[in-house]
This record gives sequence, C-alpha cells and structure tokens, in this order.
Amino acid sequence: MIITIPALNQANNGPRPINLNTDIPQIVRLLETVFGATLDDEGRWIFSGMDSQKPAFLWRLNPSASRLSLGFVWEEDGRIVGNATVLKSRTNGRYLVVNVAVDPDYRRRGIAHHLMEYVAQMVEGRGGRQILLQVVSDNQAALRLYQSLHYRTIGSMTTWYTPVSHIRELAAEPGIAIRKLRADEWQTAYEFDKLSLHPDLNWPDLPRPDVYKNTMWNRVWNFFNGRQNETWIAVNEQNEMIGLVNILSEWSRTHLAAIRIHPDWRGQLERPLTAVLTHHLRRMPRRNVRIDHPDDDELTNQRLSEAGFRPRRTLTHMRLDL
Repeated sequence: MIITIPALNQANNGPRPINLNTDIPQIVRLLETVFGATLDDEGRWIFSGMDSQKPAFLWRLNPSASRLSLGFVWEEDGRIVGNATVLKSRTNGRYLVVNVAVDPDYRRRGIAHHLMEYVAQMVEGRGGRQILLQVVSDNQAALRLYQSLHYRTIGSMTTWYTPVSHIRELAAEPGIAIRKLRADEWQTAYEFDKLSLHPDLNWPDLPRPDVYKNTMWNRVWNFFNGRQNETWIAVNEQNEMIGLVNILSEWSRTHLAAIRIHPDWRGQLERPLTAVLTHHLRRMPRRNVRIDHPDDDELTNQRLSEAGFRPRRTLTHMRLDL
C-alpha cells in the first residue's frame, strides 16, 4: 500500500510529531478529557501518579511517558487539541494505535483523519507492515473514519468485570475431563491458544511463547514477586487438549482470566470451563476480575453473565496492511 500525503506542517497550527520534552502534560490532559470517564482498571493504573501539572522535563523520569512518546499531535495556537499515539509491538512489523483523541470543541474538522494519515506514513517509513487499533463497537463515526482509511474489521472483544465477592460459582458438569496443566505441556497450551483465538484479537500483543510455562522455578519466581499463574485444561478421550482456562494474578492488580475452546468443541465446553473458572476465582484474593472474550461467542458470554460478570465495553479490532 502506498500512502502519499503532504509534508508535516511546520507552522504553529496543524500536525507535528510528539515532543517528549514539552507535550506530555498537555497530552495527558487531553486524554483525561476525552477518555477519563471510560478508562478501565488498567487505564487508571497506567495514569495513577501521573500529574499533568508536573514540569514537562520530569516526564522523562516517568516510565509511563514512553507509552505516549511516539506519534503526532495537532496544535492550535499553542494548544494541543488532537493526538494519535503509536506503540511498536513485540511482533516484527506490527504497530498499535493506542490513542486517537480530539478535543470535543475541535471535532468534525478532519483532525483525526489527518493524524491517522501521518501515522500510516510514519509506520511505513519505519518498515512496518501492519497497523492495529481498537475502537468502541458502537462508535459509528470512528468506525466510518477507519473504514475510509482502508482498515478492515477482524472481530470484537467484550471486556467483562466482576469483584471476586460477586462471583456465582457454576456447578461442574460430568463427562468432561478437566485437570491442571502439567509443567511439560506449556508449549502445547501456547499452540492451542493461537489456534483458539485470532492473533489480531490479542491486545496489546500476542501472548509470549512461555505464557503458560509453570515450572518449579517459575512458581518460586512468581511467589517472590506476588504473582500467580494457573492453567487448567479440558482433554478428550485421546488426552488431546480441547479447552483451557487461565488465571493470572499479580499483587494489587486486577485478576486476569481467559477461556479458550477448540473450534470443534464449541457448544460443549462453555459451561464446564466457566465452572472451573468460577470455582478457582472464588478462592482468590478479593479484587476485581477481568476477562476479555470474543463478542460473537454467545454461549460463553451467557455463562459469564450467569456467573455474575458484567460487560464493561466491547471493542472492535481493526487492521491496516501496508
């Protein structure tokens, strides 16, 4: 894909690259204005301790500032009114657009469209091959914007939340063999994860190859770092993996859970796997639980609702191939 756009505007008004030394406080204020009411627990954690009134030079000392350093801002008379932030993925050639924000008083002027064109030019200039982004599924204006820029829809993920204390444990069902993942099965679990979920529905990145590794050394390391990573699997009569449940818990952070089902076993494992999930979550420290799951998996989503989870938001994942 070839993208041809004008050179960057060097005047006071218009787009320019983010300047980490001066722009971060204004970008934070803009993001608070645009997204503050809709931030999830992870977003609030990222912004915790970030005070937009700090002197600009202090932002270089804040590790979260690096998440806002690549991309473009739109400036009007010295004020930043638009921002598009980009992160490089661990996957070679893959970039993520993580913020597209325009001040409410400056919308419907084409600012977001122009910022996204500059993003595509920058990524292509860096040798990138793909740009991925998420957009709230009912934000029709944003969906039309990205479609006009040739992004295509991959699918949608719904984020479900509940406090541990609100979980309703589902009854287990007989006939499905579910057991703890053995230490020597972590690579098989990783391959199963890739089979069960489209890679572009993983956000912000693909799972690490060792995400299910849980050797004695891993368990000791996790213990001293306030971390717990547990996996249970469903197997068929040939002892082949057909379903998976994972819970990742870190000290003071929201518990993260995942359910994966082999495509050939959909319609049969949703309740048994959710029963395993709720059984173990009920015994976890009393914090919030988050699970991101495909919006089109109606059966699992029904079981999550039955277990006390509530949908927080649904995000559509889109991709541009360069």
